[in-house]
Amino acid sequence: MRGGLRVAAASVVAVPLALAVLVAALSGASPGCADASGPAAGGSWLATAYGPPWSEGNGSGITATGLNLTAGPPILEVAVDPSVIALGSYVYVQPNPFDTGSAFYAADTGTAILGRHVDIYDWRGRADQQAWGTRTVTVTPAPNGGAGNLLGAVPASASTAAACASGTLGLTAAETARIQPDGSALAPADAPTAVKLAIAAGNQIHTTPYPTPDVHYGPLSRAWPAYDCSGATSFVLYTADLLGATADTSTGLERYGLPGAGRWITLYANSAHVWIVIAGIALDTAGYGGPPIPAGSGPRWRADPTANLQDGSSYVVRHPPGL
Repeated sequence: MRGGLRVAAASVVAVPLALAVLVAALSGASPGCADASGPAAGGSWLATAYGPPWSEGNGSGITATGLNLTAGPPILEVAVDPSVIALGSYVYVQPNPFDTGSAFYAADTGTAILGRHVDIYDWRGRADQQAWGTRTVTVTPAPNGGAGNLLGAVPASASTAAACASGTLGLTAAETARIQPDGSALAPADAPTAVKLAIAAGNQIHTTPYPTPDVHYGPLSRAWPAYDCSGATSFVLYTADLLGATADTSTGLERYGLPGAGRWITLYANSAHVWIVIAGIALDTAGYGGPPIPAGSGPRWRADPTANLQDGSSYVVRHPPGL
């Protein structure tokens, strides 16, 4: 939470991450992909902007919901009056400094942010914040994709529907994901969009081998011939729009997101290994949690989400905000 008046902001080139890899592979709409949340109506709102350099009047960079804006990649985020827009919900703001149609995550508050007033996070600095100034905008509810829109992952409704399509993504009525006889996984029908996208991503690579030698092959936007532990985890997060297009290492993923286990997605990471748990099942390259289906040492779905703790190593537990 920031105190004092907010400084008006500038225009920022947001970093909405494309869903092209997944959307190209999917067809036909899936039910229950997203539910609306946010303000009850649109109309005229006041929009300012804030961000670094951080100060007593402009905040510390830690939002009211615990997001650390000083670390990690830029996010599409707004400060709101929580009596008008619920914290943790998603809104479209038009126009905005980024000229983006993606949704913004309501993660912060401020003593000057009252009523129909949003304060847009602009990471580029004071000059851009001041260039934005104070403007009249329209604020409308956006689909709730878990934390998927933190990097611009909740696009216009048509794109969201396409991203939630069936194909590599099958659904189950169960509360947790289910592994099929062929080794692919079904996503819970009531899971957030980001979770469904993550499971669909795992299904895309669950038959790939482990790289020899152990390398990352470039941007995650292109299919790799093989995935190691950090490459597989990074690809899942990227396709769910929870990470940029550059794969992180297991050491880097020790600092990903927020500490502790998540409701839907959890990472276990140390300097030597990382795996990701999604809706109760693990995507892991290590030989724990049951026989690999299909056979191989690349990323495979595992029914026991924490079986790899049997290796005796210590792991940092992290999760994406909101998930």
